[in-house]
Amino acid sequence: MPESPVMFDPLTLGKRAQRIRIEKGFRIEALAKTANVNKNTVVRFEKGIPTRMDTIYKICGVLEVSPLQLMEGKLVKGRDYDVQKHQVDKSGGRTIRQIPRKERIQTDTTHGMIVGDLNYRLPDGQLGAQVLEVASCDRNKRKTHPGEELLFCLTGKIGIEISDVTTILNKGDAIFFWGSESHCYFNADDQKEVSVALSIVCGGKETGH
Repeated sequence: MPESPVMFDPLTLGKRAQRIRIEKGFRIEALAKTANVNKNTVVRFEKGIPTRMDTIYKICGVLEVSPLQLMEGKLVKGRDYDVQKHQVDKSGGRTIRQIPRKERIQTDTTHGMIVGDLNYRLPDGQLGAQVLEVASCDRNKRKTHPGEELLFCLTGKIGIEISDVTTILNKGDAIFFWGSESHCYFNADDQKEVSVALSIVCGGKETGH
């Protein structure tokens, strides 16, 4: 029996390619020229707009990665997501958050979020925050959205699955990740029926995945 064809999600594929492009130091213009494609084509591809497969292969060829490797590749901590753990200042007995000021992945025209300052300068400029009461999770109903997300655990334990990565956040922990990676939340606290988190999203409307 022939194997089922691999399904490519345009948003995930484009955003992962964008992060590799930035990591390799390519500007959009240089990538387009080397791949012999139009600059606007690269922009549309990175935004998750469906793109011809031959064009995708040209772009991926310059990035030295295949579309299959992009879709099946493991997430990299520090590039695709980052976890900040709650810490306690024992000298003064104060609960503190030690989040280093560092710029996130940089695009050609904007910067991503600076963790700790919650500064957003993304194309659509939309910032949304909501308190989530998390009881259980249907793993088959994952979400994706453009932009970035910061999830902060307020009470209990919050589990989050991001693509192939599963992380448990205790009270005071936070995780930062790119919303284009499919994700879902679940209550990981056996002692509580519901755990509570604060979700801060900069980007577009959430979609089912």
